[in-house]
Amino acid sequence: MSFSRKINDLLKEKRITKAELAKAVGIPYTTLDSMLKRDSDTKRLAAAARIAGYLGVSIEELISDERSSGIKEPKALSENEKKLIAMFRAMDSRGKSAVMSIAEHESGFSSGFEKTKRHGRNMIVYEAPAAAGSALPIITDDYFETYSENVPEGASFGIKIKGDSMEPLIADGSIVWVNRDTAVGNGEVGIFIVNGESLCKRLEYSGGKCFLVSENKAYEPIEIKETDDIRGVGKVIL
Repeated sequence: MSFSRKINDLLKEKRITKAELAKAVGIPYTTLDSMLKRDSDTKRLAAAARIAGYLGVSIEELISDERSSGIKEPKALSENEKKLIAMFRAMDSRGKSAVMSIAEHESGFSSGFEKTKRHGRNMIVYEAPAAAGSALPIITDDYFETYSENVPEGASFGIKIKGDSMEPLIADGSIVWVNRDTAVGNGEVGIFIVNGESLCKRLEYSGGKCFLVSENKAYEPIEIKETDDIRGVGKVIL
């Protein structure tokens, strides 16, 4: 079916006249009428569409007198941006995951491109820390209640972190917020009790095995074996 036939059929279907269409799209009636009468314009339109696609622009931008003011020319990468890209490409999957977590947190984007909602409220913070380094004794019932302006939605409690194994994602001495009702998935950070000791680590499954992994490469991954007693306390909300 030709271009003009398609347009005419659509006009009949929608009960719109050519004059109404011309006024709506902002072109003279005579120009529209000429387009619908000349089949050669169809080929030109198809060619313009292919050119626009190849150049990565809309056909409207290509055929309009001026480029759309809403389209911005891409900025050249700075030297620091080039360096960051090079370092990111050189990282393994664990390193890339850590960088993405930090970048999403700092920029306000999550995996769903929405910032985690945070608000002020009273929260329980456990004093016995979870280890980000050497294993520590099991989480106790010792805690204090504090008001925080930056509690993420879904947080059940806070817990102090001791050690640098989760840096730079989680700093030594910081408080992380934990959702006890959310299971920790592959690649996510959580609080775990392993053989009676508390750990803050990233959970990873690889080669049919389970590992608790540190962000700091100075620490070796901890392989969880069948003889180990492991319990997930909750997911850390980053």
